[in-house]
This record gives sequence, C-alpha cells and structure tokens, in this order.
Amino acid sequence: MAGAGGNRPKGPQRPDPVAAAPDKRPWAVLMRRVYDELWTAPPPAERLSVRAMAREAHMAVGTASQIFSGKKAPELAYFLPLVEALGGDPGEWEPRWHRAAAQAAGAEAGEPPSERLPGVEDADPGAEVAAEPLTGPGTELPRYPVRRFLRAVLAGVAAVFTFPGRLRRDRAAVKMQRRLIKRFMERAAKDFQRAGAHYYLEPRFVILEEAEEAAAPRTRRRARSVRRAAPERVETDVTNVRALYGARDELVVLGKPGMGKTTQLARLAHALAEEALAGGDGTDPACMPVYLRLYSYRGEAIEDWLAAEMSKIQGVSAVLVRSWLDQHLLLPVLDGLDEVPRVHWRKCVKELRRLRELCPGMAVGCRTDEGDLQRLAQSLRALRYAEIQPPEREEVEAFLNANRAALADVREALKERQDLWQLLQSPMMLNIICVTYANRSADDLRLEGSLEDRQSRIFDAYVGTCLRRERPRPDDAPHRTLTWLTWLARTLTDRKEQVLYLDRLDLSWLSRREAMLPKIVPTVVMASCSLGVPVLWLAAANRAGVLHADVPAAAVVALAMVANTATQAYKSEEHFLTLPEETRVGEKHRGALVIPMVNNGGAMMLILALMLLTGVNLASSSAFVVGLAYLWVSTTQWEGALTDVFSPVEQLRWTWRRSERAMSDGVIPVKRMMLSAVMWMSIGLLTGLVVHLVCPEPGWIAPVAAFVLGTFYIFGNQFEPSLQDRRPRPNEGIRRTVRFSLVHGFAGLAVAAVFVTTLIALASPDQDLRRAGFVAGLLGTLVAVVRGFRYGGLAVVRHWTIRAVLAHRGRTPYRYGRFLHTAEQRVLLFRTDSGFFFPHSLVQRHLNTTADKLMERVGPLP
Repeated sequence: MAGAGGNRPKGPQRPDPVAAAPDKRPWAVLMRRVYDELWTAPPPAERLSVRAMAREAHMAVGTASQIFSGKKAPELAYFLPLVEALGGDPGEWEPRWHRAAAQAAGAEAGEPPSERLPGVEDADPGAEVAAEPLTGPGTELPRYPVRRFLRAVLAGVAAVFTFPGRLRRDRAAVKMQRRLIKRFMERAAKDFQRAGAHYYLEPRFVILEEAEEAAAPRTRRRARSVRRAAPERVETDVTNVRALYGARDELVVLGKPGMGKTTQLARLAHALAEEALAGGDGTDPACMPVYLRLYSYRGEAIEDWLAAEMSKIQGVSAVLVRSWLDQHLLLPVLDGLDEVPRVHWRKCVKELRRLRELCPGMAVGCRTDEGDLQRLAQSLRALRYAEIQPPEREEVEAFLNANRAALADVREALKERQDLWQLLQSPMMLNIICVTYANRSADDLRLEGSLEDRQSRIFDAYVGTCLRRERPRPDDAPHRTLTWLTWLARTLTDRKEQVLYLDRLDLSWLSRREAMLPKIVPTVVMASCSLGVPVLWLAAANRAGVLHADVPAAAVVALAMVANTATQAYKSEEHFLTLPEETRVGEKHRGALVIPMVNNGGAMMLILALMLLTGVNLASSSAFVVGLAYLWVSTTQWEGALTDVFSPVEQLRWTWRRSERAMSDGVIPVKRMMLSAVMWMSIGLLTGLVVHLVCPEPGWIAPVAAFVLGTFYIFGNQFEPSLQDRRPRPNEGIRRTVRFSLVHGFAGLAVAAVFVTTLIALASPDQDLRRAGFVAGLLGTLVAVVRGFRYGGLAVVRHWTIRAVLAHRGRTPYRYGRFLHTAEQRVLLFRTDSGFFFPHSLVQRHLNTTADKLMERVGPLP
C-alpha cells in the first residue's frame, strides 16, 4: 500500500524490541502489543495513519511517531489517549503501561536482564500471571503484634495533636483560594461591564467543526500539496458562552477585531467563578477559574508564566501554582493568543496543549482577521471552536433606537448611505459611534472614501469628542495632549506591550545617550547627601565646643569627593557607550561607578591640584572623617555592579544567599567578600576615629564600637529587595519604595544611635552625655542616609530622573499621573489596577502616528 510520496507503508512500522536501546526495550515491547492488538485489528483500508492518530489523541505528530516506534518512553497522559484513538480500552491497557514502567525503571537501575533460550519470545507484558500461594516452610510472615500496636497508637496520638493545625491550614488554604477566585471575578466583571456601558448586543456564534473524511475507503495517502478541508460552520441558537463551554470543557473563542471576544471570555470567567463560589464560604472550590491575558507570554514554561501573572493579581507563589496544577484545580481562561509575539507562537501552542492536560478545562481567545492567526488557533486542536458573528441589521437598528434622540443624525446618515452598514459590524465600533456622535452632527459618516478611510475618520472624530468632553473639562492644549498620547501608543507598540505601569518606567524607555543622566544623578545625589552629613556635624560640634574641627578642610574635601564621583560616573558611562552591544551585559541594572580609577586619572589630578591651591590642611582629622565617609559611600555605590540597588524595593527578606550578578568567582564569592571587607574596614575606621576624637577615655571604647557597628552593618546588608506585582494604585511601587527607604533608614538610625549612646554611657558614667549624643548623631545619621539610599533611595531618584528626562524631551508631562487620570476620565485610556491601556488595540493602532498628522485629521479643537 504505497503512499503518495513513494513505497512507504500507510501506518507506523511495527516496533522491534531487539533493535531498541536496553532502557527503551520494555516500551518497544508494549508498543508492539499495541500495534498487533489494536492497529492491525481494523481492515487495512480503515487503519489510521500516524498523523490521524496524533490528531485523534491531541498530540504532535512527531510525539506520536516516536512513541509508537518505541524510541520514546510514553507518559501515561499520552499513552491512554493513543490507545483510545485506536479503539482500545484505557482501563485494560493502563496496568500494562505500569508494568512496562517498572521494567524500564529496573533497566535504568542496572539490573541484568534475564537470560532466555534461543528462539524464546519475550513474555507478554499484558498476560495475567497467576499468583503463587505463599505456603511452605519459611513463608510465614512475621507478625510483631506489640510493635504494630505501638506504631498505631503513636500514629493516632500524632494525628490527634496535629489535627487542629492541619484543620487551620486547610481552612486558610480554602480562604486563599476563594479570595483569589473573587479577585479574578472582579477583574472579569470590570471587563464586560465596560462593554455593556451603553447597550449590550446579544452575541451570535458559529461552531467550527472539522470536516468529516469521505466515507469511501482510501487506498492512497493524501498528497502533501492537497490542503486539508476548511472547518464546517454550523449555526447554533446558543448565545450563552457558558453553555458553549460546558459541552466540552474546552473552548476557543474566535472573531474579528472588536467583535467582543474579550467580553465573552470575561463573562465565561465570571460565570465559572460564581459557580466555584456557590458552595459557601467554608466550601472547598472544585476548581479555580483564572482570567488572564497572553500578551505578556515570552516563551517560558507555562507554569512560570501563570505564577508570574497570578502574582500580579494576588501575590501567589510559583510553588502554590504548581501544586494547584498537580491537583487539577486551575481552570485558565486566557485572552489574546494573537497578541503573543510571532516568534513565540510555536512554543505558546505547545505549552497550552500541555496545560490542557493539567487542568479540568480551558478557554482561549484569538483574532481571526488574518490567515496566520486562523492557523495559529487551529493548531491548538481544541475540542470546540466558536466564532462570534457580526451583528445583524436588526440588532444594529435596535442598538441605535435605544438612544434614538442622541443618534438621530447617525440614523439619517445610514438611510442616505447604505454602504455605511459595513462600518457597524462590531460592538466595539457601535460603542465608539455612540460616544462620538451622540447629540452632534454625523457629517463625517457621509464623506466618500474606502472602508478603511471611513473607519479612520470615525476614530479621529472619537479622539476629538473625547478631548472636548466637559468632564473633567475641555482640553485647552489638544496638540500637547495628542503629542503625549501618540508617543505612548508608538512606544507601547514598539515594545509589543499594551499596558503602561508608571512605577515600572526604566532605562529601556530612553535612548542610550539619554539613559546616561539617570545613571549618573543617583550616585551624585547620594554622595552629596552622605558627605554633607559629616561636614554639618563637624560645624555643629565645633560651635558647641565638643570638638575643635577644621570645617573648611572638611568642606573642601567633601566638594572634591562629590566632584570626583560625578566625573567618575560620567567617564564610566562614556566608556560603556563605546563598547559593542554584545559586551554590555547587565547595563540596565548596573551602577555607574564600575570602571577603574585610572580611567579618571586626569580629573582626579585636577581635583587634587585645586584642593592644594585652597591651602587647607588635608592631613587634619576633619578631612580624614570626610574621607572615610567617602570610602563607605563609594563601596555602597560599587554594589550597583553586583546587586540590583536601582530597582524599586517593595518587599524585603533577610537571607545568607542573595541572588546577585557577576559575583561568584567559582565556589567562593571573592568579589563580595572583598567588597564587604572594604566596607567593614571603612565603617570601623570612621567609627573608631569619631569615638576617639569625642570620647577618648577609656581607650577600648573606640575599637569595640568600630567592630560592633561594622559587623552590624554588614549583617544588615544581607537584606534582599524584590518587587511585589500586586499594586492597587498607579505608581504604588514608588510609594512603597519611599516607605521602605525611610523605614530602613530610621531603623538604622535608631539602632546605631542607641548602641553608641548606651556603650559610652556604660563605659564612662562620668562622661558628658552630650558628647555621646554627638557621636551617636553622626554615626546614626550616616547609617540612616546610606542605608536609605541603598534600600530604595537610589531607585526613587533614578525613577524621577527618568520622568524628568521624558518630560524635558516633550514626551510626557511632568505630572504624568494626573495626565493619565485625566485621559481615563476622557475615555482615551482605561485603567487596570496600577496600569493604563487604550480602550482597544485598534485605537492604539490608530494613535500610532505623530501628533501633527493626527491634529490635521481631528480638526479644530478648543
């Protein structure tokens, strides 16, 4: 039976256990039985090909071929559907699979195969083996009744004592699951309530079913050039998406842009969530519907993506997500398959197929206005496809009659131009027309042009109407507003994103040259604040008579060190701009001070010469205090090359093993140890010098204070910051970072000040406590400033510098948050928790232009 491509058999080859590898031989024997008992059972004309088997079993063709040949160990989730596709009984074949798995495990463990006589076939793994009676001498089982009784008693006691804890843990888990379901239900409700704000159209669906193969037996395989028949479109009276999903527990919702796919998936997620919560507060939900969008998928494992997305909603850990998947609890409702970048399509489809095996059900939404997107949706091989149909003319008329007086001119335009009905073939366009032409002239609809030109004019009129809205007030500078909106649309499109998170603005929103300033400013600000503290302290101590300080020398050294920090940072960024693209690893997160000092040698010599020209005493103790403070600050800034000190800090944990970059030289973290040693030495020397200058007696106070304070700081430096994805308000991440910076700084101030004051008071009771207060004030304030910048302060300064650069370039306003809220009130943007997005991808695509071009089309505005 030759195929179309040559003398090849139609179906799979019969597996040969002798030719298989030793660890794959049990699987080859098992698949040979499948071949002999199931595949060869039907007449030759009715036997399935490998492609047909893979389609029936919902797996890739290559996977089915490797499993059937015995080259790949079949997982039970793949083996049983394959048996079922061939007409076998899964309950009969599952024990055979387990026996083959046990034999394969023995082969991998190195157990020698049993020797057989020549000509003797392998034993049938499916044959039932009679159990031999356990009789005869030596077969009596040891009973040990006392030991078994004691074990049972101990197990019962342990169960009784641990029952309250297990009960509380189970109740907490149920509460968390129900809280998460409610969160997703609220999110879904927001989406479909936006669509029904004006008038909701009842959807019409068409079921897409695969065309049945011809009943006549085929003796030849279909040629590769012959395309598979298009799916048959079956009309249905069902308008409830929940009913469509319930028939198969698997659904792919298709439709052209604006047809309401997101609305229908949101309704489905809301209905599933209501059913999951129907049992009451203390009831364990049977499943957990999760409503997510796929636009953020970038080729990772589907479990990791689910954990990352769910943590944005409720802060769920990856371990918990995997445990729910193992228990078949998660029921994903995923919108925006078409929004996944094209390079990740194949991986996304593969992961979604695998996810379907781990979940009790699944629903996916995808656009179908392009042939590639149709093939992408079909590659999911779902059990049911439902396509949303455009609204009929009677439904459109009912929509317009619902607001008859406001849309009177639109109805007149439709009577004059019958070809305008093509523009009203989606709920999204109907809502936009309702917002745009309510109580105003619809002359734009009467203009000549192609369908695309007319749709573009409707979007132009929509933007103009939104800018004229009385709430909050008509825009007095529309060109400036359009400049900011078009830049946002262009940037999100280029970044392949749809949501703007204000607190996640980073260096990637700037060009390489523009990103220099946000890298330099935080280090200079930190150096200025930190070195200003000892100068002010020396001036106050000198005025109070506690210490005879050389304040001019300290001020000159502080200014010189700040200038050196600025030049070093600038030279560093200039150096990295000249490097090739592939060598700039980690440029997004690293600090500015990373090149050797020798590259800044000229600037350092000039600064030193200017210091000498001032005539101040650089060998004074005051200059040494400022110099040691500069060394402390510099080592903290150098951590930017090893740890992420410039990202927002939204939660902290103390750990011995911090996740750091470019740190470990082999097994021992040499760079980290060297940096910590330099930091400890600078803190110790500064503490010892200050204590010795202010409280010289007794002499042991200075080294003890230096050792304890330096060790405390190094141990406190093991806090690891991280982000928290759930942010209920815009710019919430920066607010949290400011709070963590202040709390960490004041905590360091309190601990250092209390320790130094207590130590001096106990060591020298007759000592003037005012001196102890001065020492505690300097050291505590320095700890507070440095730690505040280290844990959040640098990130806040960088964020506001990025905002300032964007505003200076005219891309955003200085008060960006207020502008985004105003755009939301004008219905130019929508908000989801802490992010903002355009009302529809078509609106974002329309605004993906320049403000000048858009202003010409929008027309005169106030």
